[in-house]
Amino acid sequence: MDLKGLSVVAIRAMLEPMETVPEELLEALSNDPRRQVKDIGEALRRKREREAEELEEQQRMLEFERGYHARGLVRVAGIDEVGRGPLAGPVVAAAVIFSPEAEYPRARDSKKLAPERREELFEQIHRSALAIGIGRVEHEEIDKINIYNASLLAMYRAVEDLEAKPDAVLVDGMMVLRLNEKVPQEALVEGDCRCLSIAAASIVAKVTRDRLMCEYDLTYPGYGFARHKGYPTSDHFKALKVLGPCPIHRRSFAAVAGCGDFSSREWARYYDALAGASCLEELERVAVDIRSVRGLLAPAELASLRALYRSKKKTLAASET
Repeated sequence: MDLKGLSVVAIRAMLEPMETVPEELLEALSNDPRRQVKDIGEALRRKREREAEELEEQQRMLEFERGYHARGLVRVAGIDEVGRGPLAGPVVAAAVIFSPEAEYPRARDSKKLAPERREELFEQIHRSALAIGIGRVEHEEIDKINIYNASLLAMYRAVEDLEAKPDAVLVDGMMVLRLNEKVPQEALVEGDCRCLSIAAASIVAKVTRDRLMCEYDLTYPGYGFARHKGYPTSDHFKALKVLGPCPIHRRSFAAVAGCGDFSSREWARYYDALAGASCLEELERVAVDIRSVRGLLAPAELASLRALYRSKKKTLAASET
């Protein structure tokens, strides 16, 4: 194939609609004397190699599911959870079932993916999965039953949320769920790297929780939840020292408990009122109310409200200009 009569722009236009580039054309691109054309050919070849590697990895990661399919157990649920380490927000688990005929996404461990790629796969998983279940355990429950039990509870809730009940269950890590004895269950250490359904569940759980924490960032400004998603980063610790814990912080965690009690009804009420103020006028009304009851607040609680007031005022002032 001779490309000498085509400009670089024309070659790019020719390639754009092609889903698969023939080997003959790749050879012609690589053998073209023009450096730009050679680079196009090399980029396409690298892309083909990456896709082949991803497809090979996908087939490897389906071995567990296909083992159950061969036994007549069609609905195999992969389960994973995220959010054990953060200081704030819920634990979220996901359960994902693909039918044997599904167009499987090229899912991988969510921790190894860029946020943009996780979002893409999240949408692909929702299009191709037979069933998806989500389980949440909020910060109040975490404080009552501890993080390990909360993670288990989130997984149970994810299974219960499935519209199609599983014939077999694959769980990430070493956790064992007390399910119907007739339903085979397998715990896979590093399952999100070894099993496609678990990897898909890790992506769904991660994206679901990240979106929740971005919403909380709007409700409770100043902590940086949209950036760190509640994990114990240096910025998060700095915010905790200034603002104190907000209503979604896990009070049973030592790093949060060390910031003070912050448990009075008045503090919680006015914290929510400041955080929820939609305009400067409303914010100032709440500030006036706080001044009238400041004698009921502990010094650390009052300092927390003052810091939140300043942060919220800055945010609202910027939005109203």
